[in-house]
Amino acid sequence: VLYKLDHPHGPGSVFISWRPGNSTHLATTGCDGVVSIYDRQGEIQERIQIMGLCTGFGWDSDGDVLAMITSNSSTITLWDATTGKKSQIDAGVRDGLTCMMWAKHSCLLAVGTQKGNLALYDHMHARRIPIIGKHKRKIVCGAWSNEGFLALAGDDRILTISTAEGDTRREIALPGDPQDLQFNEMKMEQRIGGENTVSLIVGKMRLFLCNIKDPDNPIDLGFQKVYGPIVTYKWYGDGYILLGFEAGYLVAISTHIKELGRELFQ
Repeated sequence: VLYKLDHPHGPGSVFISWRPGNSTHLATTGCDGVVSIYDRQGEIQERIQIMGLCTGFGWDSDGDVLAMITSNSSTITLWDATTGKKSQIDAGVRDGLTCMMWAKHSCLLAVGTQKGNLALYDHMHARRIPIIGKHKRKIVCGAWSNEGFLALAGDDRILTISTAEGDTRREIALPGDPQDLQFNEMKMEQRIGGENTVSLIVGKMRLFLCNIKDPDNPIDLGFQKVYGPIVTYKWYGDGYILLGFEAGYLVAISTHIKELGRELFQ
């Protein structure tokens, strides 16, 4: 055990994010509206007070910059791991910030808002692009693909696929409220390569898969009612998905087209 932090943010859940690469820093936040940054020995390096509960935080792909947002402000707070300095960026949208995600191979940050707007911030060139009306209601989750596409889902039950410049390429209707959006590769009969599939939980009970090459034919997978709601899921191996359910079940399924949705083990 490297170290143990007892109630670092008071009662309630604690959320963590390790710095990518050498994992020299650990960022934590909770119900006190503070983001704390620790070194590998558990010594506090920085405590950053934000304007309310943190609705999203995370490191850029190189681990140089930690970004954090709150629904009470349109300001993005940045902490530079090299210099230890904090800065604030106006997202350029006049409403609260609800989710954020860094691109996988660049210093490009996407931030969704309460009213369905989108802000793109290029940290390398200190340039921001506010995009009004990306969704009709709150943006709740999103993810970048390795190829630089941005997928977002909102309370309007719409999935959008956009370019790195924010231009919408596709809009797909969802059968329920979305959460936990991810990009990965679904195995097809003819392998194309690259992250071709958006996955997300809908209505807490189903897993929705949408191949961005064939968005008009999404796959909606249901599971046994005894499992209860889906808590989380992870892609692994060669196109497999492991799902964790509220009733304590772990279920693995395949996305290979000939055995799609089949439970491999429970």
